[in-house]
Amino acid sequence: MIKAILWDMDGTLIESESLHLATLVEALAHHGVQAGDEMHPFVFGKTGREVHALVRERFGIAVDFGEWSAFRARAYLNGAQRLAPRHGALEVYRAAKAAGITQAIVSNASRMLLEANLRTLGIEEPSLITVSVNDVRHGKPSPEPYERAAWLLRLAPEEVVAVEDSPTGAGGAIAANMRVIGWPVDDEAAALFPSEAQIVRSPDELAAKLGLDAFSMSIDPSLQQRR
Repeated sequence: MIKAILWDMDGTLIESESLHLATLVEALAHHGVQAGDEMHPFVFGKTGREVHALVRERFGIAVDFGEWSAFRARAYLNGAQRLAPRHGALEVYRAAKAAGITQAIVSNASRMLLEANLRTLGIEEPSLITVSVNDVRHGKPSPEPYERAAWLLRLAPEEVVAVEDSPTGAGGAIAANMRVIGWPVDDEAAALFPSEAQIVRSPDELAAKLGLDAFSMSIDPSLQQRR
């Protein structure tokens, strides 16, 4: 029986991947490097520190992490209020809440950006457990973020399920001995998930995997076929 759902944030609950990419491109341009969409595969699912290390190695940028991350954070916050939830994600989230299932957020983003996303989605609550990359020594794919969330919820790994849009996050939850539902954006991303992850293609399929039987009655039918 599922006692809690541990949600990834970026790309899973909120359509923020394009904004993260835009802040990276803007930061690179600030340091004289022209880049574009080709950077997305290099940063998808990674922590800010990992991206910083990558661009230092790839482009020879000498800026320290504090200055680099502050620039990207300002750019992100300037655009965060315009972000939208992933189609159907909030409907599943609210259906789980209505069913009495505990939920938590486990993100590879910094605390500042995670809280900006929570505000944009309107799901901030005093009792909501959230884990950001600032709360752990190692981000995903380390199991530490998911292990910390389970510890804070006082639950065992087998009592929770993680929902992820990236193979990186899925790997972290699997390493924490949790059941994982993968909700990739397309077939190409789905092929990269660990074999242990259960792949779904729509909000309706996700709800069914979570045991939310009444979900299909409450969601907009136009969203059921959208990924």
